[in-house]
Order: sequence, then structure tokens, then C-alpha cells
Amino acid sequence: MSVIPSPGRENKLMRGVMILTPATLLAKIIGLFYKIPLLAIVGVGGMAYFLAAYHVYSLLFVLCAAGLPTALSLLVSHRVARGEGGAVSRIFGVALAAFLALGAVLAAVMVLFAPQIAALLAMPEAARSLIAIAPALFLSAFTGAVRGLFQGHHIMLPSALCEVLEAASKLIFGILLASMARARGLDTPTVAAAAILGITLGTVLSALSLLLWLICCRRRLFVSGAACSLQKRHALSAVVRVALPVTCSAAVMGLVTLVDTALISARLQAVGFAPAVANLLYSSYGNLAVPLYNLVPALLTPVTLSLVPILSAALAKGDQQAAQAAFGGAARLIALVTLPAVCGLALFSEPVLGLLFFGQGEAVRIAAPLLSVLAPALLPTALIALTSAALQAAGKTAFPVYSMLIGASVKLLLEAFLLGVPQVGIFGAPLSTLACNLVVLLLNTAALSRVATYRLFTPGAFLRPLLAALSASLLGGALYRFLILKLGYAVWQVPLLILFVGLLYAPLALLLGAVERDDLIDLPCGKLLCRVLDRCHLSHKENKNDKRRKIAADIGQK
Repeated sequence: MSVIPSPGRENKLMRGVMILTPATLLAKIIGLFYKIPLLAIVGVGGMAYFLAAYHVYSLLFVLCAAGLPTALSLLVSHRVARGEGGAVSRIFGVALAAFLALGAVLAAVMVLFAPQIAALLAMPEAARSLIAIAPALFLSAFTGAVRGLFQGHHIMLPSALCEVLEAASKLIFGILLASMARARGLDTPTVAAAAILGITLGTVLSALSLLLWLICCRRRLFVSGAACSLQKRHALSAVVRVALPVTCSAAVMGLVTLVDTALISARLQAVGFAPAVANLLYSSYGNLAVPLYNLVPALLTPVTLSLVPILSAALAKGDQQAAQAAFGGAARLIALVTLPAVCGLALFSEPVLGLLFFGQGEAVRIAAPLLSVLAPALLPTALIALTSAALQAAGKTAFPVYSMLIGASVKLLLEAFLLGVPQVGIFGAPLSTLACNLVVLLLNTAALSRVATYRLFTPGAFLRPLLAALSASLLGGALYRFLILKLGYAVWQVPLLILFVGLLYAPLALLLGAVERDDLIDLPCGKLLCRVLDRCHLSHKENKNDKRRKIAADIGQK
């Protein structure tokens, strides 16, 4: 038997990424632009109520749904790889029932105790927004279970389409309801509640869509196999054992974000800022800088979603070369995407925010330097997701929780101190985020290096794309300054700047060897692209991975 994975299995990571990435990109762009008209309708101050309610929802969401897709994808892919398809339906049924019940309880708590929760956040006016978004918790438990089932079978299309549907529905309903509330002369907290109700309605449509997918694909999902001897309590225990660490990791950061909501405003007021000014600073940071920062890690979520079941199946079969190929490809892809984003957001935060949030000049002036400081945290954020996924696939599901707890403690202690320093102020928030991410990444990498039987990070995977990104960004910045000096500022210059940097980065990455043939071969027209690059002498016809596969294939044939 050959030790090399079949071409079909090699392509699973890229196929999953290629399906999920466009959908995630579209959904996140919709989510980003969703806030632009809302800032005009609700107001920067009113969006603080929206953001506070959404942070509470996000924390409770991770308790009832965040770990569920990962747990089911791991368990389903593991069972299918071992030919135990009969256990899939039992695992799914037990997990769905348990998490639906949990979602219902948390939604009820959010509705019944909305005034008390809002008071704890020092924003009593956010209570109506809490009630409006609460039903989405129950529905998210269902959508999380179904997505995990599909992802465990390496079927990514339903998750991708439903993510876009949910984002588009949120955009349409949120803006429509907020506009209607504002037109009727309702107060700002009610307008914010109407805006956040769009998220609930989007979740309703996403759940209905996934239900239809589940009905249509049930024969393929619940594959036949050995008779199921798995008892319900053992199935639930397996799901909880895998989901709990993922949930706790997400819950830790969700709790930190929620603490930020109260901590930032309170600490700023303690050093002399008026409440209205403190809310403006918090809202500018949370509604402008943070969403743009979160866009890049969200775009890389398909990488980890695709990696977990593939890596789990490879390790279950003892196929170390498949594990190496999957992890190495994911690390290179993360570096190629994240490093130009770090350089671009750090250098061009003000023009980019000014383009996206046109008309919010004061908020942009506040958020731009904060985004520049926050941008370097992008790379450790993306690598934390990668190392956590690899640890989960290796069976070390609890360790990411411990590293997250340590990192969160560092963030909160450092943030509480820095926010109280007048010379630092609101900049304590992005600085503490960077420190937190570095601590978590170091801990995860140290743990993974002890259990992984495959090679982890190589310096070239990061230095080459970093050099290409810096070169492209600096040249783009020179062009941008030249245009401003000669023609004055114009809105069209910012898209031109982004396009110029992107078009320059791609050939620079190729020239510096930041892209390998394995990264291109699975793309649409990838073989044709590789032949063109070979003729231009921009890639080697046979790299180390090609040689390794050829040797292993020869051994397998013998």
C-alpha cells in the first residue's frame, strides 16, 4: 500500500477552502458594509447599544453553538474514515437534541434578564437589543449541528451558501427595520433594537435553508456501515468531550470582548473622559477598527474548517505525509493572505476607513491609528486558529483552553493598566490584544511541537511573503503620496492604491519563492498557471514535495 495520499485526498483542503473562502469573503464584506448605513441611521452613539447586545449574544452563542460544528466534523470524519458510518446518525441526533435544549435555555435567560444584563454593562438602554437578538441563539444551535455534519463529510457548499444567505438577510432586514423605526420617530435604543433584529431574521432563513439541505442529502450524510453499538450517553459524552474545549476557548475570548465593553468605557471615564466621549471612543474602536481587523481572520476560517476533518482522518489512519501536506499548505496560505493585510492596514488604515465609512470623519480619525496598532496582531490571531485546530485534531482538545485563559488574563490585566494611563488611553485596547495573541501562539506552538509528528512552521513560509508585502505596500504608499501631492485627495485614489498593491504583491511573491507549486496546482486553471510559470522560470518544475511524493510512490509500487 502506498504511503502517499491519493490525489483526491490531497485536494480536499484546497477544495474546501475554495468553496468556503468566496462565501466567507462575501459574507464578511456584507457584514462590514452592513454597519456603514447603520452608523448613519442609528448613529455612532446608538451603535454602542447594538455592539453591547451583540457581544452578549456572541458569548452565549459560543456556549450553545461555537464548538458544535468542530466537534461533529471531527467525530463524523473519524467514524467515516474507520468505516463506522452507522454511528453518524446517532452522534448527530444526540448532539442536536442536547444543544437545541441548551440554546433554548440561554435564549430564555437572555430575554428574562435583559434589563439586569444591560445594567451590568453600564448601558441600560441596550436591554431592547438583547431581547431582539435572543431567539437567534436557539436557531444557531441547529445551524451549527447541521454545518458540522456536512463538514465532517467534507461537503462545504451548504455551509458556504447559508453563510451568504444569513449575511444578506441580516443586511436587508437590519437596514429596513432600522429605517422604519427611525422614520416613525422612535428613540435611539429602539432603532438599535430594530437593527439587531435583522440578525435574528437572517438566522431564521439560514436554518430553513440548512433544513432543506439536510432533507435532500440525508441518504448521503447518514451512510451505511457497521451496526451502531454506540449508546446515546456515550455519543453525547464524545460530543461534549470534543466540543467543550473548543467552546471554552471561544467563550474565553468572548468573555474578554464582553469585559472590554464595560472596561474600556469605565477606565476612560476614570481618567477624566466624559461618558459621551468614552462611548464615542469605544464605539469608533469597536464598530470601525475591530470589524475590519476581524475580516482577515474570518476569511481564513475556511482553512481551519477544512483542515480539522482532513488532519483528523489522516492521523486516524497514521498517514503522516497527508498530515504534513495539510498543515504545511494551511500555514503557507495563512502567511500569504495575512502578511499583506498586516502591512496594508498598518500603513493605510485612514484612507481605507475613510473610504468604507465615508461621512463618519470624526469616528475615522479616532479609529485609524487604533487600527494601525491593531494590525500586527493579525498574524498571531490566524496562527492561533491553525495551531488550535491541529491540537484538536491530535486529540489535545483541552490545551487551547488553557492557553486562551492565560492569554486572556494577560490581556485584561494589561488593558486595565494601560487604559488608566492618560498618555496611552484607548490605545491600551489594541496593544493588550497583540500581547494576548503572542502569548497564546507561543503556548500553542510549544504544545504542538511536542505532539506533532510532522514539521511545523518554516521561516521561509513567513519571511518571503513578508518581504513581498512590505515591498508592495511601500511602493503603493509612494504612489499614493505622489497622487495626493499632484492632484490632491480624491476618493478614487484609495481603490487604485489597493488594486496597485495587490497586483504588485502577486508577482513579487512568485519571484521571491513565497508560493509553491502545491499551492497553485489545485486552483482553477492551476495546471495551466504552473506551465506558464515554468516557461517564465518563476517556479521549479520539481520542488521538494514533488520529489518526496515521487520517491514514496515508487516505494509504494515496489
